[in-house]
Amino acid sequence: MTTTRLFPTTSGPASATPYSGPYVAGITFDVITGGQWFEGYWWWVCASGQDTAAGQKFALWQLISGSSGSVVPGSVVTAGAFTPGQWNFVPVATPLLLAPCAADSYGAVYLAATGKMITTGFPQITAQFGSGDPYSAGIVNGPLVAPSSSGGSAPAGGAFGWTKPQMPFSVAGSDPSVIMPGTNDSDAFLGMDVQVSTVAPAGATYRAYPNMPAFVVPGSSAQASAYTLGLEFTLSQPCALTRIWHYSPSGSSVLPSRCGIWDVATQTEVAGTDNQSPSWSGAAGSGWVSCDYTLSGVVLAANTAYKVSTFTSNNSAAWFMACANWWGGSPGPFSSGVTQGPLTFPGNSGATPGQDSWNQGTTWTYPATSTNPEYDGVDVEVAPVVSSPGLLMAAGIT
Repeated sequence: MTTTRLFPTTSGPASATPYSGPYVAGITFDVITGGQWFEGYWWWVCASGQDTAAGQKFALWQLISGSSGSVVPGSVVTAGAFTPGQWNFVPVATPLLLAPCAADSYGAVYLAATGKMITTGFPQITAQFGSGDPYSAGIVNGPLVAPSSSGGSAPAGGAFGWTKPQMPFSVAGSDPSVIMPGTNDSDAFLGMDVQVSTVAPAGATYRAYPNMPAFVVPGSSAQASAYTLGLEFTLSQPCALTRIWHYSPSGSSVLPSRCGIWDVATQTEVAGTDNQSPSWSGAAGSGWVSCDYTLSGVVLAANTAYKVSTFTSNNSAAWFMACANWWGGSPGPFSSGVTQGPLTFPGNSGATPGQDSWNQGTTWTYPATSTNPEYDGVDVEVAPVVSSPGLLMAAGIT
């Protein structure tokens, strides 16, 4: 078990900076490896001059652009009373598996925020994340990364051009699930920290890119050709298939008309997975949508190469988004693949004929072509199976 914070041994200020009114503060971060569960928020409470009453709210955002974001479902919590002169931990109800981020910010960059109507003051230490400051190069602690402010040497952004400072604030409101802070306060430390862990909660399921409300891809747009899309994966232990996911980008007018799982070795569909009339969880253009397989009884074997696929025969309507060189290239941001618990999506060199593969045409066909190892917004969700000889034998697994 590994639990990680950004400020595990660093204290905040002894006295709060006086202020009265609406206030939201945040911290920007990402994780650079899979298998990291967001467990909650840390808030520094000064020994004097700071509110300690119950009722302060916390929320987790995924950054989408320099001025917008999306709240991660299940991340909003309200704290009880705080203890002054120390860090106070505020856990989420259930730990959230985070989507990994590459060094150039492909993937998910998050912003943890807190807010309330302040009557006394807030924690602040100025000049911490800018040029020449203590954290001018950001913070890297194992898998957990906090970028610097834009004036530092390691700001968030990369290919996306995000402009958020580190530890931004806002006085436009007091609800951090409504207001995403974005104003720089002298590159200051504002009392926020986060905690991630490798410990999965009971009943955990796994995806490549979970809790990433928006699929942020620079320079990509909705595609409008008939394809069978395929994303290759393997499992380190038997897992039940729970959902197939598809990202339906803004501008899409149709959803996939078919989805399923292929066995790579035989290029045939896995029994019980071919859904020729899927019921998706959202409308076209609404972002990530899923098809539910929790009652299918499908158990996927360990150490077997599979491809998860979505398809439409519509050759004119926008329906998916492509990001070239995601899994390879020179190299791509995820050329080494992604591993989330028992679920591994190999990079381009570890997949057949490459990652992500496809078949162009109006007929559902095994995806056997791969170019510009792109990511097409296809994902699979699985749940580890507790050893049960009867269940595994019924699924054809010995």
